[in-house]
Amino acid sequence: MIKSSHISLETLVDIVEGRATSAELEGAVAHISSCSDCVDTLRELQHVILTMKSDTTQDAPRDLLYSAINIFSPEKRTSLRHIIAILTFDSRVAGPAYGIRSLRSSSRQLLYSAQDTDLDLRVTVQNDECVVAGQVIRADCVSGQIEISGNAGSVTASLNEVCEFTLPAIPLGNYALKIKLPDVQIEIPELELKD
Repeated sequence: MIKSSHISLETLVDIVEGRATSAELEGAVAHISSCSDCVDTLRELQHVILTMKSDTTQDAPRDLLYSAINIFSPEKRTSLRHIIAILTFDSRVAGPAYGIRSLRSSSRQLLYSAQDTDLDLRVTVQNDECVVAGQVIRADCVSGQIEISGNAGSVTASLNEVCEFTLPAIPLGNYALKIKLPDVQIEIPELELKD
């Protein structure tokens, strides 16, 4: 390792700011008398430090500084798509299927579409409460969550390996349902659960 014959920058800063020990100061004075590079560096540091100490401008607002720092943050940010799903089928308003023998089902089926994702919901009313179950139909639903929220509060459920879920029983009422996946959040902003 080659050792420089010049005074270190830290020592020069200590000299300018008056923090150098008497031994450092004595050695630096002897060196500076014969080294024009160290003299130039010392003068530049004196100018910079004097400018910094005499600066009376105010700091930028904290939020602005935080925002500016985050622009250059090395962490990878992925954009999360937010999609509103549209109702494509509701068994409650569907007409009878002529030629097919069936009774009225005890559960209501709702189908929603949101770009490359479909959502099949089954709503069953029991004792003035609803049980919402269903399946997210898409290529990838790993680590997905379903959240339903309304005046009565909110509940969540995780998607299983075939993208199915069953939410705990909730009171009748108006709700918003969200499907939270790693790359997209799909929302049904108005879901009326009634008998």
